[in-house]
This record gives sequence, C-alpha cells and structure tokens, in this order.
Amino acid sequence: MKYAFKKIDIAAPFPTRQCGHSSQTEKLSVYHDQLYARVTAFQSEDCWIVHLSLDLLAFDLSSRNDLQEHLRNHYHNDRIHVITSTTHTHYANDVRDPQYVEYLLDLLKKEIIKMEYRETGNLTVSFQKIHTQAVGKSRISGYETNREYLGLIRFYEDGRNFLSLLYCNCHPTILQANVPYFSAEYPGYVLRKLEDAYADASFTFVQGAAGDISSRFVRSGQDYDALKELGDHLYEQIVSLMNEDTEKEPLRLDYKEYPFTYEHEFTPIDLSNIRADLSEREKETIAIGQKVRAEMESKGSVLFGMPSQEVIISTLNLGPVKLLFFPNEIFTEYMDYLDEKTLLVSYSNGYGPYVLPPDFAYVTYEMFTDTLTRQTKERLIDLFRSI
Repeated sequence: MKYAFKKIDIAAPFPTRQCGHSSQTEKLSVYHDQLYARVTAFQSEDCWIVHLSLDLLAFDLSSRNDLQEHLRNHYHNDRIHVITSTTHTHYANDVRDPQYVEYLLDLLKKEIIKMEYRETGNLTVSFQKIHTQAVGKSRISGYETNREYLGLIRFYEDGRNFLSLLYCNCHPTILQANVPYFSAEYPGYVLRKLEDAYADASFTFVQGAAGDISSRFVRSGQDYDALKELGDHLYEQIVSLMNEDTEKEPLRLDYKEYPFTYEHEFTPIDLSNIRADLSEREKETIAIGQKVRAEMESKGSVLFGMPSQEVIISTLNLGPVKLLFFPNEIFTEYMDYLDEKTLLVSYSNGYGPYVLPPDFAYVTYEMFTDTLTRQTKERLIDLFRSI
C-alpha cells in the first residue's frame, strides 16, 4: 500500500465573484482565510483512489472526468478513481467562471502529479460517529430531523494517526451573504485549528447530507466571530473523539460506481401549506424560490442547466466505514435508507439542486428547485437500500 496527502492553494490569482448566494455580484480579491484542495491518495495493487476535498461550492462532473482522464493517461493506469467532493462553502471562488475553472483544473493536474507517495505495509483505520448540533440543525421551522452528525475517520501507520477525515452535515452559511471576502467558512476554520494542534497529522473534510441543515437557528450572529463560536464547539467535540481509544481495522479500498439516470418534471407546488411561524429568512428564500421556479419553467430547463441525464453515485468501503458519494444537496431523511456505518456525502462527483423526500409536507425554498420525479426518488431509495 502507498499513500500521499497534499494541500493545494486554489485561490484565484485574479478577481472573481463568490458563489453561493444570488446577491453575490461583485468581484473580490480579498481572502479572510485561504481556500484549499486537500488531496488524499491511497494506492494498492488492485485500486488507486484519489480524493479531493475542495473549498468550493461545487465541482462539476465534467471537470472531475477531465481530471480523472488526465491522471489515467499520465500514469497509464485505468484503475485510478478520482472522487471529488466540496466543503460547499458559499464564499469561495465562482465555479461558474470559466476562467477560474480553467485555472483550477490546470493547477490540480500539475500539483497532483507532483504528489510524493509513502510506501507502507501496515495501514489501519477507525471510525467514530456522534449526534451533534454544534454548528447547526434543521433550518426549516417546525421540522426536526435529529440527523445531524459528526463523523471521524482516522488512518494509522503502525499505530500512528497520520490522517483524519472529518464528516459533518451542515451548510457552511454561518456568515451573512455579502461578506466582502472569500472564506472556507466553518470547515476551513476547524481544519486550521486541528492542523495547529496536531502538527504531525493531516486533516480533510467531507460534507454530509446538509440539504435541510444549517446554522440558522443556532448561530448568535452572521459575522466571523459567530463562525468562530460555532467552529470552536465542533472543534472541542472532535478533540474529545480523538482522545478516545478506538478499535482499528485493516484499511480496505473497495470502490464501486453506480450510474444513475435522473428524470425531471415541473409539478405544481401547493402554497397553501406555508406555515405562519416561519422566520424572516425563510419567507425571503421562499419568495426567491418562486422566482427561480418561474424562470426554470419559462426556459423549460432545470437549475444549473441539468437535463435528464446520467450521474455518478459511488461508494468507497474502507473497512469499518463506507462513504457514499452523491452529487446533489440531499435531505437528511435519505440517511435512513443506509446502515449506521455508511456516511452519505453530498456535493460529490458533480453538483445538482436539492433532493427532498417524496411527499415532503413543508413549503421551503429547496422545494422550488427540486424537479426530480417521484419515480426517480423511489429508485434512488431502492439503490441506497441495496448499497
């Protein structure tokens, strides 16, 4: 077995807009904290995994495919599997900017090929998971999920923890929409604190099923001090987990892909179910959602121009835990169709709008951009149950 890890600075060397809120229209060059691609690679005789955790809102499937093809051609190896996922920060460089996407892809191709691998014969892994509302909870009034989790996957070489992967399912939207700087938001803040505290180890992050989870009802404000406050709560819980003795298992690399076809339709939305006790932000986003829906219907296309198409859902079984990589902003209810040792990772291998559960009873912004047919969602549930 061989492994490698690298942090790549992905901040644009030219002004771009932020990406995550419709009001972000100004180009910026100020970085409150740095944006990175954290690249983790494991190579065995049968499998070569390259996982990128990017401080971006999204990373589309065509870019992932381009990067994977480049690495396979460079190494003359068709067993290289590239998995891309994003922290989903709403304050990163704009991934709809073709100049930035071109710059980013060229950078990643060059830097990943330069990665230096360490050969070892004794890699083990451990897994812990707890329920937490340290950084967020359901952002929908009257709807509690109790599915907010913190997961910690630790990798060991001869008993030494050299890499940890954090899992959390909460939107990185503690900051207000129009902050005049780029930020990696709470995932970047927590990762920096861990890197400072554990200088001999590396850390990376995957965002979970956060479609209905945010800091809306737990934050004290929407400035950087409020971000630090919640980030510190999450950091303390991570440190507590790291101080626990955990069972270690030999590292496995079992990767599978499940091509899946989306079907879309514009179904009428019953606005009579809007609750009277909504927050002002919820009322504001529902109004935005109605406008977005009207524009989508007038153009006959779904959000981000995604037609009925095939997407890639993949799994990586590490031994004590399996990661399921899914492209959309999916609601937490879909976690119920997986076992306790499978983590649902959103914003991976592409990007798509929200996926609400079938027959969801609450009128929310997310409902207006969800165009998947009921049959598509039922097939998705069947797939999750089989994984």
